[in-house]
Amino acid sequence: MPAEPIWFLDTLVEVNLDGAATGGAYALLTCTAPPGHMPPPHVHAREDEGFVVLEGELTLHTAAGSRPLGPGDAAHVPRGEVHTIEVTGGEPCRWIVLSLPAGFERFVRALGTPAPVRELPPVQAPDIERLVRIAGDHGITFVGPPGSRPAELVSPGGR
Repeated sequence: MPAEPIWFLDTLVEVNLDGAATGGAYALLTCTAPPGHMPPPHVHAREDEGFVVLEGELTLHTAAGSRPLGPGDAAHVPRGEVHTIEVTGGEPCRWIVLSLPAGFERFVRALGTPAPVRELPPVQAPDIERLVRIAGDHGITFVGPPGSRPAELVSPGGR
């Protein structure tokens, strides 16, 4: 199937393979996000996630700490683990997300809009109420405010 480009918040997401193409086994997406991109810490109840960085620098933040990832580096986040990612380099970052089983692509499609061009979307403030509602519909729960890291939420100075 040809990649399906979607503007998803501040990110260009290309759905390379969805659950329909894999019998629900997994979904494969390519993401490109600007410097500073960082969703609030969250938990996926239904999917494990794998990340492979293609270009730029992405830092994975978990309760155990932070791990910078550069081109060729990969990481795994099991379902139920609080995490977030952050584009920490000075340039946009491009990475692959593997969702096991498939499902994350349905969240991207429900929240995003078809991208008319394969470039980063225009900057606009997200509709937080809609984001939280749609995320919840897809088994994703935000557990901290934007800009926070999971380790801060469990430390004595955190929540």
